[in-house]
Amino acid sequence: MRWKSICSIFICLFFNQSFAQPNKNIIYLSWENVVNISLKENLTLKSKILDYESQGLEEWKAITSFLPTFSYQGTFIRNLELPVFIFMGQQFVVGTNYSFQHSLDLTLPVFTGGMRWFNLSAQKSLKKSLSEELKGQESQTVLSALQSYYGIMLSNELMKTALEAVNVAKKNLENVEKHYKLGTATELDLKRANAQYYLTLPQLETANSVKLLSYQRLKTILNIPLDDSLVVNDSLKSKDFLENYSSFTLDELKDLALEKRNDLLSLVHKLDATGEGEKMALAQFSPVISISANLMHQAQMDNAKVSWNDYIRSKSLILSVYWPIFEGGKKIIDYQLAQIKTDQVKMTLKQAKDLASLDVEEKYYSFKEVLKSLNSLKQAMEESKESMRISSLMYRNGMGTQLDVLNAQLLYTKSSAEYLQGIYNYNISQLQLLNAVGLMNEIWE
Repeated sequence: MRWKSICSIFICLFFNQSFAQPNKNIIYLSWENVVNISLKENLTLKSKILDYESQGLEEWKAITSFLPTFSYQGTFIRNLELPVFIFMGQQFVVGTNYSFQHSLDLTLPVFTGGMRWFNLSAQKSLKKSLSEELKGQESQTVLSALQSYYGIMLSNELMKTALEAVNVAKKNLENVEKHYKLGTATELDLKRANAQYYLTLPQLETANSVKLLSYQRLKTILNIPLDDSLVVNDSLKSKDFLENYSSFTLDELKDLALEKRNDLLSLVHKLDATGEGEKMALAQFSPVISISANLMHQAQMDNAKVSWNDYIRSKSLILSVYWPIFEGGKKIIDYQLAQIKTDQVKMTLKQAKDLASLDVEEKYYSFKEVLKSLNSLKQAMEESKESMRISSLMYRNGMGTQLDVLNAQLLYTKSSAEYLQGIYNYNISQLQLLNAVGLMNEIWE
């Protein structure tokens, strides 16, 4: 019995652990499907899509104001005390104990001073504004996703560089130990080689931590469970994202930004909406003319037993004019507030244009700087690699010093990391320039 109980416990623990572990997916990524996944799954982008859809409903709501209002009303009245009139000494009771009423009402505003048209036009402009905001959010989401994606590739390469530095330092240490035992290397050489080796270990650990965090960062942007595994199919190499735009001058890119940037286009449509808001405020000064039609059935009874034959039908058609002459200056204040909103959007638009030009200029010069330095970084990396090989060979043959080897190793590690960072900067600077000009969407369209 005891062994059966122990076996049962182990079986339960095994099944609990097996079923408690969540399913982990392996997701293979290229830069193209990083773009596609970010556009479909990013939570911030999904929230912005809901804002756009809500504004679409607001537009339909504005359209419904042109439709008539059709309503039904049913009323049951029990008169507890009827009015009594006295005429020439005689009392007359007016009314009945029960009253039943059913009515259908149709109301259509004929003239509202253009209020409905202005409101519809404003809602359409706001929808266009949100559409541009949505496109801008798409560009920003793709930019963030690609930055993180290339950050993963950079961290992978830096991890390899750090591991290579550890292996080179370890090999050098073994070589110095061999020379030290033979009496051809000093204790100082041995200590320096030892220090160089242990110095590379924390760098390897840091590179590994950066690599793990870069994967988690991309999962967050793509709305992928953090327990899933990502496999990157691309390697870190330079890519021409700008294509023909790389030959554009700064002034041409600035002019293009004023036409293409989504934030500027969004503000232009928002300015149109505030202009319609001013017209809506002015429309409050005009009268409201409406037509109403009514179909009513009434029954006046002394008891609650009513039938359809007891009802009397009546029809009416009403033309009404409503024109508030004075409301304490409320409408004037509303118009002034609408003007202030328009002025605020105008100033925001002007400031946004200035900032857009500055943004393009910063990203343009950053790209040119990275472009010029990339070839130099590659050359420096190749030269330092050859220098490390030669210094190690000379030291083994007794023609160089250990200090020369250490310096060459440090220079190669540093130049390799800088070259990899240069490739990353080259790709990202192109994406940032495209985003600043408003052309980020050309990557996936």
